[in-house]
Amino acid sequence: MSAPVLPRALRPGDTIAVVAPSGWVSQSRLAVGVAMLRDWGFEVRVMPAATTGRGYLAGAGDEQSAAELVACFADPSVNGIICARGGYGAMRLLPFIDWGPIRANPKVFVGYSDITALHLSIRREAGFVTFHGSMVQRQGDEPGLHLWSAAELRRAITGAAPLGEVVAPADAAPMTTLVSGHAAGVLLGGNLTLVAALCGTPWQLDARDSILLLEDTDEAPYRVDRMLTQLLLAGVLNGVRGVLFGDSPTCEPREGDPRPVALVDVLRDRLQPLGVPVLYGFPCGHGPVRATLPLGVPAVLDAGERTLTVVAPACAG
Repeated sequence: MSAPVLPRALRPGDTIAVVAPSGWVSQSRLAVGVAMLRDWGFEVRVMPAATTGRGYLAGAGDEQSAAELVACFADPSVNGIICARGGYGAMRLLPFIDWGPIRANPKVFVGYSDITALHLSIRREAGFVTFHGSMVQRQGDEPGLHLWSAAELRRAITGAAPLGEVVAPADAAPMTTLVSGHAAGVLLGGNLTLVAALCGTPWQLDARDSILLLEDTDEAPYRVDRMLTQLLLAGVLNGVRGVLFGDSPTCEPREGDPRPVALVDVLRDRLQPLGVPVLYGFPCGHGPVRATLPLGVPAVLDAGERTLTVVAPACAG
């Protein structure tokens, strides 16, 4: 397992750029998250695409949004980058990104859900650690977002020591062991829909030797089945050492479904034949309790004990 390229940990006084590579951004809700970052001692620079939009997309156009993202990596006065929100649109930017400045300037980069398109492409093109975690608008979207989630974001992006065992708060939803066992590998992945959507592209996930993180929202169990089957047929799950499926409560059957199948049964059916540990319900999905997890860093999954331990630093001091 080669040592990952690490961004520098953020410090009070650093500047965080807020980018909008995906969906249209609510200004009032964004302001809540910006205020939180400023309370932590950061300077915050909201990029233009986060203040404009067309239809369901942020920004004036894909090329502009891609250029803004690249400019944030290239700008030495920007120390870290956190996405405003997910939604849809990040994969539209990929053909327009100049990877040279990103490759030359690894920085803390945070997002989840649709931002998975950027996590996968940054890993493929630039090879540095990124963070699957809470975004800026989400602080305003979710008044019920657990305080632990914000604390974990802050801990992940400001620390130079390994995160260690990620211990969910006592009131988090329970986890379910689908296949017991212990596995070590590089933590990779993100949103299931985006991992599947990038199959067959230059940014398809290489999940060999990984602890594969997956999660989703508002997808019926049969659609989760279809996407997992796509990954199986495409060979994406070959060589995976363990699967960590985040809590995805909105992926359960709808009331009145004449043939309901629970999400855990779909996951067991599709993932158990891999013969690797599988844990469902880890707090890293679209629920109110959300860990910030470094992608590209060695981790240990103990599905029987329902634990994930990040064993190496995600940021340089």
